[in-house]
Amino acid sequence: MQPPYQPYPNGPGALREYHHLQPMAMPGQVRAAQVLFFVMGGFGLLAMVLAIVRGHAEAAGSISVTSLPAFIGLFCALRFPKRKPNSRGTAIFLASLMLFIGFGTMGQGQPVGLVLCAAGVTIVILLSQRRSGHWFRRPVRP
Repeated sequence: MQPPYQPYPNGPGALREYHHLQPMAMPGQVRAAQVLFFVMGGFGLLAMVLAIVRGHAEAAGSISVTSLPAFIGLFCALRFPKRKPNSRGTAIFLASLMLFIGFGTMGQGQPVGLVLCAAGVTIVILLSQRRSGHWFRRPVRP
């Protein structure tokens, strides 16, 4: 006698072929890197606006150049949920730039360089992990 239904009509391995079609939540590592880009870009924008309001144009220019990787990283982080091509590599590159700019800023005696270095290293580590790689390598659903 045959059971009333087959739990796997084409066998248990049939579902493995379609695992990429199932929705998957963004891993915590990718979300944390996204939030770090948002925070660093927001702080850079806030510091730049405050420098402009106080009339320190030279300081505002310095802040804008120092925060440029974070500003570009904002746009890159907006592409994380849709796994757009090259968004992970671009984000790792921008975080590396943040790290080097942070070293230069610390060399000038400004403590904000330590924050840039910490954020850059953290983003690189988060996006270099295996789960992050799996997230960006999954096929994009239409």
